[in-house]
Amino acid sequence: MFTQPTFLMIINTLSILVVSNVIYILAVHIFNIKHIKILNAKSMKTLYFILVALSLVNGAIGQTSQPCATCLPEGITFTTQAQIDSFQVNYPNCTEIEGFVVINGNDITNLNGLNVVTFIGGSLYIEWNETLTSLSMLENLTSIGGGLSIKGNYTLTNLTGLNSLTSIVGQLYIEENVALTSLTGLNNLTSIGGGLNIFGNDALTSLTGLNNLTSIGGYNLYIGYNDALTSLSGLENLTSIEGTLSFEGNYALTSLTGLNNLTSIGGYLSIGYTVDLTSLSGLEGLTSIGGLYVGYNDALTSLSGLEDLTS
Repeated sequence: MFTQPTFLMIINTLSILVVSNVIYILAVHIFNIKHIKILNAKSMKTLYFILVALSLVNGAIGQTSQPCATCLPEGITFTTQAQIDSFQVNYPNCTEIEGFVVINGNDITNLNGLNVVTFIGGSLYIEWNETLTSLSMLENLTSIGGGLSIKGNYTLTNLTGLNSLTSIVGQLYIEENVALTSLTGLNNLTSIGGGLNIFGNDALTSLTGLNNLTSIGGYNLYIGYNDALTSLSGLENLTSIEGTLSFEGNYALTSLTGLNNLTSIGGYLSIGYTVDLTSLSGLEGLTSIGGLYVGYNDALTSLSGLEDLTS
């Protein structure tokens, strides 16, 4: 059986032969050009092989010039800066990675070599990169077919570079990035199909950067042990959570202002070990929840803020 490219080249060659013979007939019968020689069988055979060779070369050139677009269905793992830097050389024209992407290396300081990537079909893991200071070269990435995990990047201070990202099909984990002060860079993210975990980011003071997020899918919104978090500012447009909303161990958080437009929680509303929380102000728009747990919040004296809860 012929492959499709081979079949097309054969058709191309036969077309050239047909056109050549048509030109000959026109020359002889219409323009009355008598001195054109008819090629003998041997000459025709030689011409045929020449044309086939030219067609093969043309096909090869065409293939190398075609954009690769989708690539790496098996995914790719980067463990060194050199691998990041040589990505566009090793995978020319690769802009849509079909599989997962893992970025995990002690010497990785930047993601410049990935600035052409627009789509990742699997999950993106940016984890335990001790010297990574910026995500700025991911600005062309618009969507992720799996989840996104940003974890243990000790010198990362913000998420600038993810500004073009509009949707994540899976879960979003932002965990143990000890220098992260803001979520700026996620400003265009409107939906998360899975859950959202914001955990153990010691310097994070607010959730500014999630301002366009309107819904979180069938998993939880968990915000826990972010020691400097004083405000939920950034969640103002969030209207529904299909799973559980859980606050735990955010010791500097004094109110839930920022959740004013949240109307429904499919799972539990759980608030625990948030020792400076004095009220549930910010939850006034909430009308339905799947359950309620409130415990070990030393400064909380009432459930004021849940007055409109009907179910």
